[in-house]
Amino acid sequence: MMKKMREKIDTAIIVAGGLGTRLRPLTETIPKPLLPIHGKPIIEHIILNLKKHDVKNIIISIGYKAEQVQAYFKDGSSLGVNISYSLEAEPLGTGGAVKLASKSLSKPFFLLWGDNLMDVNFSKMKEDYLNHKSAILMALTHREDVENFGVAKLEEHKIITFVEKPKREEAPSTLINAGAFIVDPACLEFLPEGKSSLEKDCFEKLAPERKISAHIHQGQWFPTDTLEKYYHANTTFQPATNLQEKKVIIADVDDTICESCQIISSEMAEQISRMIEQGYQFAFISGTKSEDLQYMISSKLKQRHHLLATTGTNYSIVEKDTVNVVYNNSFNPEEKEEIITSFKKLIADYEIISLTTAEDQLQDRGSQITLSAIGRNAPSELKAAYDPQGTKRRVWVEFLKKQLDENKYDIKIGGTTSIDITRKGLDKEWGIKTFAQYHNYSLNSILFFGDKIHPGGNDFPATRIVDCISVKSPAETLQQLRKIELLNKIIVSERPWGNFEQFTANELSTVKILEVKPQQRLSLQSHQHREELWIALDNGVVAEIDGKKYHLQSGERILIPKGAKHRLSSESNRIRVLEVAFGKFDEDDITRYEDDFGRA
Repeated sequence: MMKKMREKIDTAIIVAGGLGTRLRPLTETIPKPLLPIHGKPIIEHIILNLKKHDVKNIIISIGYKAEQVQAYFKDGSSLGVNISYSLEAEPLGTGGAVKLASKSLSKPFFLLWGDNLMDVNFSKMKEDYLNHKSAILMALTHREDVENFGVAKLEEHKIITFVEKPKREEAPSTLINAGAFIVDPACLEFLPEGKSSLEKDCFEKLAPERKISAHIHQGQWFPTDTLEKYYHANTTFQPATNLQEKKVIIADVDDTICESCQIISSEMAEQISRMIEQGYQFAFISGTKSEDLQYMISSKLKQRHHLLATTGTNYSIVEKDTVNVVYNNSFNPEEKEEIITSFKKLIADYEIISLTTAEDQLQDRGSQITLSAIGRNAPSELKAAYDPQGTKRRVWVEFLKKQLDENKYDIKIGGTTSIDITRKGLDKEWGIKTFAQYHNYSLNSILFFGDKIHPGGNDFPATRIVDCISVKSPAETLQQLRKIELLNKIIVSERPWGNFEQFTANELSTVKILEVKPQQRLSLQSHQHREELWIALDNGVVAEIDGKKYHLQSGERILIPKGAKHRLSSESNRIRVLEVAFGKFDEDDITRYEDDFGRA
């Protein structure tokens, strides 16, 4: 046990050599590991999460279009990691690929499937691995649709077998293999030379011997091995983002800030107004004309805000009902005629019938021509049901690409029934970048909200330059804005023993989460005018009160009375404790008796 405790697991193998046949046509030109999610390749998200947990030696196992992966990541130095490559000359299966990639490794390593997106806590995985003393630690995640997966059967923390695609009522659990492991290289001796399956040739042999332990992952988990799953991940996965550094919020409008073609709700307007008063800048970017945005947004939002109409080509600042145009960039008459002619041919050939008027169906917005299939002002519920998956519009986009020069124009799906055409490059990436340059805003300070973040959606270009939050409705946007507002009220303070996040502090109480580094302790102290409640958020918490030590497991709590000498410490791992102090916090109320860092 002590030997394992000293091991540093700082190497990971990412298996990413598959052909990606179920992702065609996307993978005909781009290997699966480089397909973008929120503007970054799938495995870049994995690499950045590994780096966050101090795992910086990474081996990528690749085969199909390997040269593209190598050209993109090179040696990993641009990401602050060390990347090397294991090349499959021919498909070796999961077992063969891992055996080849790990041939130089003698210590335990992280192993990850390169087509699964998750926010797994690798530090916590390492703690579980060292504590459980198994040959393999496997991350499991909950799924209701167990009939589509191999399902783990557990005895305590040991995986004893897998049941392949059981009926829901017969499944031993709802836990499936999440595609993240810690592996002792010695257990790979089960694998034959050449092609093999890690699952059948290793896992299925070790599980009955109780040599595989489980780590339960409760966070995000998105497979991306089919087109349907890939598009779902694009619209649902939320990468780690430092929301506290975001001071400029740029949002799509229809189905993000307000319902399609409707006025912003009072609740949303009040939330945004409050955040503007707190110092945030808000900009709204849409394919909609400026006049329509003024009606939808500015009629209720009275604080200073920015309208990036027609995908940011028409920029105005609105303050106290005064609209100041900053810049405009419209089509010339020849371009308009060419685009409108192509749209009219599409409408005729596919018999696209408007429920309103011809002018409402085909709109000239200056720098953007938009087809709203059944009319921009058609009933919202009919628009939402017309083409929810974009199936019709993807066919129409291909038709238009044959009519128009793709070197001149961008043709994108937008809204609930729309197709937008702009000049080449005048998409939301251009609109956001031009706006940021005009105000000298750092792109790192910008956060974008959109409901069409998937590839082909009109919000997708934003993912290439700024952090994004994918939403499905204005209600979800409102929830996220409230979260950002709350996070910026949190005080984070570093201490020699770790850090704390303070959520509230007033005359009645103070609420904090204390995070203590491994084998560190706070000062021995007392308070005369307040008492504290400690709730362990992790195992391994040691609470010392008046000379007696209490070992707390996650969820257990203990009360520290006024005047009691008390100290908090960790045993072997990093621990977190929720502290609720009753009474006003005052530094003068702290009496320190012992302190490892020389504080009086």
